[in-house]
Amino acid sequence: MAISVVAGSAKISAIRAPRADQPTMAGGKVNYNPGIGMHAAGDVKLTGNAGDVRVGWQVGWIQAQWVETNWAEYRGQFDSDGGIFLQRGRAPARPPGACRDTSGAVGTIFTDPTDPTEFQTLPAVGAFPIAVHVETNDTPGEGYNQIEMNSLTGKPNFLHEIQLEFLFCTVLTVRDPFLAFHHQGHFFWNVRWQTQFQPTAFPAPTDAQWRVTPLGAPGTGAAARGPFGGTPTDVKFTGVLTTPQVTSCVDRANQSSAAVAVVGNACRREFPRWHSSDVRK
Repeated sequence: MAISVVAGSAKISAIRAPRADQPTMAGGKVNYNPGIGMHAAGDVKLTGNAGDVRVGWQVGWIQAQWVETNWAEYRGQFDSDGGIFLQRGRAPARPPGACRDTSGAVGTIFTDPTDPTEFQTLPAVGAFPIAVHVETNDTPGEGYNQIEMNSLTGKPNFLHEIQLEFLFCTVLTVRDPFLAFHHQGHFFWNVRWQTQFQPTAFPAPTDAQWRVTPLGAPGTGAAARGPFGGTPTDVKFTGVLTTPQVTSCVDRANQSSAAVAVVGNACRREFPRWHSSDVRK
């Protein structure tokens, strides 16, 4: 018989949600990073005959991000100093829809085929069935400037509030030598932050001169579900798991950050006075 996955052998275990730690103020930026990242372990067995060609069999992870909320609001010291709203989670700064999350180029498909912890090829020796073990880890984060200059008023505008939501589906998969994928299981996880800021000194607060107030659940937190067996079926993100893509999630994050830095971009909205924007747009 040809090499194949042993039915019922796949297992995803040790799933750990990330930890939404309080952001840090450093070097004029606010930085969001989970104190503990997402983690999971995957196991699967492959079987075959002693003479079967093993080259091309691969086991690893595919990850899709299917929801992103990512905006920041700034206000001047005084109402007449204006306000700014930066929308990194919507078009044109960020294309709509899900994206594939890879550590390298978008065409690699697997999260990181250079990491032997996350990606394995079938060993060249050893009796069948062969057990393959892979693990996955991720620490999604974000950063914003503490101060943005308002081009309408010529005044500095200071961080007032940020909301971030990153929702993922992570898939344990096997790829055969014909480049067909056989998804073995999946799980869902997320990390979320919502924080309010108030400088305690003007006009140039240091990193230590900020009052940082995290908002509680559901604004700030993290969760992980599953595991579920087999192939994900939700059409919101299944189309990006293995198909050719123009940009990865990393590409989109970099592009949206650059877009809102440009005065006049539709996702950088400046106002002559304090302003509360519709964060859904």
